Amino acid sequence: MSHIHKKKKKIKPPEEMVHFSWGGRTQEWEEEADQIMHALQDQVDEQETKEESKKKIEYGKQKQYW
Repeated sequence: MSHIHKKKKKIKPPEEMVHFSWGGRTQEWEEEADQIMHALQDQVDEQETKEESKKKIEYGKQKQYW
């Protein structure tokens, strides 16, 4: 098995992280959780290399035809 080189992860300081606000109703929590999920996914996407995103796109295209 060959050695796989992993890229280093960028660690965000706590003040730059997304936080939940306390209180509110369930619908507000769901909306806030959705916004946080999208913000976290954007951070993951920013760290992704062009090769990784190209592989994901090709994989997605193959799955469409199944």
